[in-house]
Amino acid sequence: MILDELFEKLHDMPTVPEVAQELLRQFDDPDTNIDELAHTIERDPVIAAKVLQLANSARFHGARDCTHVAEAALRLGFNMLRTLVLASAVTGVFRPEGRFDLKRFWRRSFEVASIGRLLARQRGIDAEAAFICGMMHNLGELLIQTAAPEYAKLLQQAASSTAHGEEGALQSGFGYPEVGAELARRWNLPRLIQHAIAYQARPMQAPAGSVMPLLVAQAVHIADALDAHGGIGDEARLAADGPLMEGVQLDVVFRLLPKTLEADGAFAEVLG
Repeated sequence: MILDELFEKLHDMPTVPEVAQELLRQFDDPDTNIDELAHTIERDPVIAAKVLQLANSARFHGARDCTHVAEAALRLGFNMLRTLVLASAVTGVFRPEGRFDLKRFWRRSFEVASIGRLLARQRGIDAEAAFICGMMHNLGELLIQTAAPEYAKLLQQAASSTAHGEEGALQSGFGYPEVGAELARRWNLPRLIQHAIAYQARPMQAPAGSVMPLLVAQAVHIADALDAHGGIGDEARLAADGPLMEGVQLDVVFRLLPKTLEADGAFAEVLG
């Protein structure tokens, strides 16, 4: 089976809300100002509520509460606002049925996103872009669980291989990363995000100049170590080491992880 055939079989294909699509276009327009963004956000009550909620969280709270979207947008800043809008759009369109634990899925995704942001800052690259790529790295699984749960068992092997930074090999010829990347393409998301999702299990095969696939692979690897060893500690630090981490200052990463994950807790609470 090829990806096009799979997507033809998918039912209830999720779509990004029109307001969110317009916001994403505005973010890519260098002439857009934050007032225009706030005006567009106000048209979507769900996104507007999340912007206000995050702006008034402990992480961003100022001397007084924000009661208007424009004020909240200024407090959050352009980059954080972009991240929140995209995250809100993505988390809002998936409603899996059955036993799939959606909260656990997003909790894990935001953990990978937070680690990715930390790794990006260490390397001096776009930290918010890294956060978005980490948050969306496993969209393929979410799409399958939502729209075609009967395929979940078929692709489970690919998901397991991806979690260990290896290339899954199924008779179908694709796994969750490929499905997620195809969804990102159909949503017209930036190529940077598409590549991060598609090549996370084989980052060395990513197109020249693409750094996000490797960063996502590293973030997933660290998250796996935390999960396997009960959180941040010496055992997880040792488990996270290896060839994939070449160039990463793991001691620094693990020293900063507690505050990083705590700081992003408000973000996950708003969206997860």
